[in-house]
Amino acid sequence: MLQGAPTDMDEGGDCAAAPAVSVLIAVRNCELYLDQAIESLAAQAFGDFEIVVVDNGSRDGTGAMLARWARREPRLRLFSLDRPGLSESLNLAAAMARAPLLARLDADDIALPNRLAVQVAAMAERPSLGLLGSAVELIDDQGQRIGALNRPLGDRQLRRFLRTGCGFVHSSVMMRREAFRAAGGYRRGLNVAEDYDLWLRMAEVTELANLPDRLVRYRIHKASATARRPIRQAIAIACVAAAGEARRRGAPEPFARGIPQLRRALPLLGLTPASFRRRLRLTIFRLVLSHRYQALPLPAGLKAGLRSAAIRLGLRPLYVAWLRSLLAVARIRA
Repeated sequence: MLQGAPTDMDEGGDCAAAPAVSVLIAVRNCELYLDQAIESLAAQAFGDFEIVVVDNGSRDGTGAMLARWARREPRLRLFSLDRPGLSESLNLAAAMARAPLLARLDADDIALPNRLAVQVAAMAERPSLGLLGSAVELIDDQGQRIGALNRPLGDRQLRRFLRTGCGFVHSSVMMRREAFRAAGGYRRGLNVAEDYDLWLRMAEVTELANLPDRLVRYRIHKASATARRPIRQAIAIACVAAAGEARRRGAPEPFARGIPQLRRALPLLGLTPASFRRRLRLTIFRLVLSHRYQALPLPAGLKAGLRSAAIRLGLRPLYVAWLRSLLAVARIRA
């Protein structure tokens, strides 16, 4: 059941006093980080925005924290549903949004003070641009910087990258509402890799770009969806990529009511079950290795420096071998 304060908007979400940007947040049981996320929005240099929050059936102190913020921050509009799932929560937030520009922020990430100002200016300069992301800083569960993540910048490079990878950091994106609607919004029933799926469909209706500016602090921690569900994540990514290929061929997409259908996806990707299992094992190894490395009791600056130096010098194989040795030593000492 939908709960939220009544508004003066019409069915399409338009309003005479509409802000320039609607920031969409879907949250479930994130009281540990939520305060920092909303605080980062309240401190934005650009002030003409609203925060549309959908509480996705939280059972911790998230609801009480959101209620306190709603009393002190007039730009925050709060709605709640009893566990509809991430995609449906984000679609609800988008439907309730009043602005022509939609920005995303996950409840465990932090927007840097100039984030909205920089992106609004970039969208105003390029009317054909419908989806805009940025580079991000990587932080750990304590908020300590552990590195940075860059994505391809231009439309052509992004389209090539999207054939095999996500291309955007979800918390960094800003979208034109008309392009979001033309792509069909988030796929109902798909609550893993839902962002990658949306970017591929938006690429079919609008221009894409990333900014080189680091506008968001993206948090890596053990409770993240990627860390908790690596197999489900890998299967969903494969089906999303296969769905893009299906649309290019005019074939049925490998989903049933939003649920990935791997057996239908593999032929579209030119993969056999055996080759997919090999790819899956490698993907899971990389995810687990990355998260265990971030959890090692080493200074954050040292870990970030070692990682960046190895990749910059082309020493990735040696870097991975070093991590394996380090993790083996850590297990022995434990």
